[in-house]
Amino acid sequence: MAEEKKDESAPAADGPPPLPAGVKPWFCSDKMVQVIEMKTGPAIVDLLPFKSFDKEFWLADIQAKGFMSPFDPVADEIKQCPLPEFLIVTDVESTYGEMFLIYYSEEAIVNRTAAAEAAAAAAEAERKRLEEEEAARLAAEEARKNAVYVDEPMKSRPYASGTAAATEASIASESIRPERSLLSISIGRPPRTIGRPLTLGDRDHDVTGVAEFRYHKVPEFDKRWARMERDCGVQAVAETGESATQTKWCRPVNKCVQYEAQGGAGDGDSDGVASFVKSKLKDVERALQQNETVDIFSDALASVGEDDALIGSKMENQLKELRNFTDLEFSKNKSLACIDWHPTSKGVLAVSVCKTLSFDDRVSVSGQVDVAYVIVWEFAEWIKPQLVLQTPHECFTFKYNPTQPNIVCGGTFSGQPVMWDLNEAMSVIEKKKMARKNSGGDAAEAADDDDAQSAIVHPAAMGHIDTSHKRMIADMCWLEPDAQVNSKGKLLAEEHLDGKSYQFMTIAGDGQALIWDIRYNEIAKGNLPHVNKPKMSAAMTAAMEKAAKEGQEINVPWTPLFRMNVKRLEGVGELSLSEEGELVFADWRPKANTSAGKDGKEDDDEGNDVPEYVQWMAKDHNRPCVALCRSPFFGDMILSVGDWNFHIWKMDDFTVRQTPEGRQKQPIFTSPDANTYLTGGQWSPSRPGVLLISKADGCVDVWDFTDSSNRPSATLMTTPSRITSMEFLTGKTASPNKQQLLAIGDVVGSLHVFDVPRNLWKPLANEHNTMLNFVNREIKRMNFSEERQKAREVEYTTQSKEKEAEGGGGGGEAPPPPPPAEAGWEAGAGDAEEDEDEAEIMAAEEAAYKELEARFVEQLGLGPPAGEEEAA
Repeated sequence: MAEEKKDESAPAADGPPPLPAGVKPWFCSDKMVQVIEMKTGPAIVDLLPFKSFDKEFWLADIQAKGFMSPFDPVADEIKQCPLPEFLIVTDVESTYGEMFLIYYSEEAIVNRTAAAEAAAAAAEAERKRLEEEEAARLAAEEARKNAVYVDEPMKSRPYASGTAAATEASIASESIRPERSLLSISIGRPPRTIGRPLTLGDRDHDVTGVAEFRYHKVPEFDKRWARMERDCGVQAVAETGESATQTKWCRPVNKCVQYEAQGGAGDGDSDGVASFVKSKLKDVERALQQNETVDIFSDALASVGEDDALIGSKMENQLKELRNFTDLEFSKNKSLACIDWHPTSKGVLAVSVCKTLSFDDRVSVSGQVDVAYVIVWEFAEWIKPQLVLQTPHECFTFKYNPTQPNIVCGGTFSGQPVMWDLNEAMSVIEKKKMARKNSGGDAAEAADDDDAQSAIVHPAAMGHIDTSHKRMIADMCWLEPDAQVNSKGKLLAEEHLDGKSYQFMTIAGDGQALIWDIRYNEIAKGNLPHVNKPKMSAAMTAAMEKAAKEGQEINVPWTPLFRMNVKRLEGVGELSLSEEGELVFADWRPKANTSAGKDGKEDDDEGNDVPEYVQWMAKDHNRPCVALCRSPFFGDMILSVGDWNFHIWKMDDFTVRQTPEGRQKQPIFTSPDANTYLTGGQWSPSRPGVLLISKADGCVDVWDFTDSSNRPSATLMTTPSRITSMEFLTGKTASPNKQQLLAIGDVVGSLHVFDVPRNLWKPLANEHNTMLNFVNREIKRMNFSEERQKAREVEYTTQSKEKEAEGGGGGGEAPPPPPPAEAGWEAGAGDAEEDEDEAEIMAAEEAAYKELEARFVEQLGLGPPAGEEEAA
């Protein structure tokens, strides 16, 4: 019986105990449990522990209802039961797979009933014990509450103390001694205030410190209480008492004690101790050496988790959306072409809004008057933009001035640059914020009414249409404060620099790169001769003089400070940067070309010297790239994103390969083709080996070159629509050690701000060197491929000459296939020599297989007869 109880309540660690004889697991639905009345509550486990059922009654029920009876599955077991009742036991743990067990043998029923009775008896005994303990506790509590205390007089008895120390302790316990030194306070009054009138003032009750009370006269006091006054003196003294006690005096006696050390059986110089020390000497030396080489106090788990930070792991690597900005009037159902974060204000970013038009639709509306906007959002305001910058043409690129954040410049669809001055608008916003902060109630509501419409800022200047680009401005960037130039492209002297940036460069598909200066008015007035000398017509000069006399200002045309015409290296035609898909490296201060012209320069149609700005060109993509950005950790490494893949270029270390167009520079890495269009790319500002590629399906591919280079390490879902722009938060407003923010714009006009997961922005240990090693390996691979191609060309030439010498140049066997350069090698299709090597290997394996097949056929006699083979 004890063994059966152990099987049911405590299953073995390696599996359930064997099922006792006469017991069978039984499944019963919740509805049937209610029918047999074993349910005690709404929960699944609210069941009776066991219950007996009449055998004849339920056999009759099975005979009448068939499979509708709850005990139909165990009808055979019920028939085998020799007793008039069988037993159903609840097994909540489902030890044998079901929650109910049917006991149908007499032994099983008796054992289970005895175990149940024993358990019930034990439970009843425990209940009685608890009741008795509770009754005893209540009785003790009641006795304590009703205790009777008898006030008996204290009886004197002789003082008894064992030692002098005990007597002193007893006396000390009855004495009152101060725990700190007494405080002495001297209260006085300055002599100069004696006899002088005092002027007292009001004081609030909640003010701490010394309180002064003003004299207040009560008229009724003299009439009712004057006769009851009298002078009396009171002095409080401590009560004193005298007491005496006498203790037994013990005279001092001089005593001395001497002891000697007790040693062991042997001394310290025994042979056993010496042998023990010699045997453990090496172990002690090894432990001391380990203590010197290993820091035993370091945290062994400090580095655990670095592997979990890999992007490819199954950790939380999804972007968390912090903000989602959409304006129903200005940006809904429009494309967000460019994003830029404010360089000094936290939580402020701007986005340019453009219409989502196809080429045919844009051609049909070209020439019509329209307006476009650049929206400035603030994290504190989700619904309404902080500012709206208006422009007469769509602005596909813009940038905040890094040193003067209230100056914003952009490039429009018409090829003209546009500039906004936000000083006045920002001052108005700051005043409204201060008024809203310092006022409340109606004033705050009035301020909210004033802010119901976002402030619209009109352009402060636009480039002159005749001197601007002829096509849309594709990109722009501000020049560094210490890299300002003059009209000839030379860097300004240090005395002309003030730590601010005034110039920016624009580039467009018309083959021009222009540098603009926002101080064009000062240049036109001749105040900045070191930058450019004013060049205006006589009519413009006269108009400016007249306006100066009348105290008016005249609109000076904004023209580029420096112009760089990008020509092809062959010198034929302009280089269309919008359609060719080529990568161009240009220098706006090139060295003189000694091979062209007498003065080392080419001549244009007008006879002027034209420097050769383009240093080299390389085939990048079949169509124009959609993103071009420099790595923040490697200044000579550039990311170029096309429609289907991206390239990584290293400016200081190129690999030249043979192409159908000749020998050209090649990227060090080319990604596999994506399954959808690529729309942009960005290097990670915190991890040297990570870059993000945005796609047209709304996803972002994360490439971690420290993990893998053949596929993305992770694909993050950001928006259900096409991604049109992407920008990281960098600079002074970023928090590189706390979080990393990523702004993404889509084609429906929604601006999403995401919090990048920690494992995507925290750099790994030695990640910079790991990425540098990857780049060096790619360069070695490209160089090896180039050497192999040259060797194959030499081998082909040698074989061709040998064939011509043997066969006289005609007939005979067909010549070997041409080298990759003559076979129409295409860039991006893989290494030609690797393809040929693979083809040779496959041909050799095919020949070996044919030979083995022929041998098997001959040995097994499966081939045709000799006569038939000859006839064939």
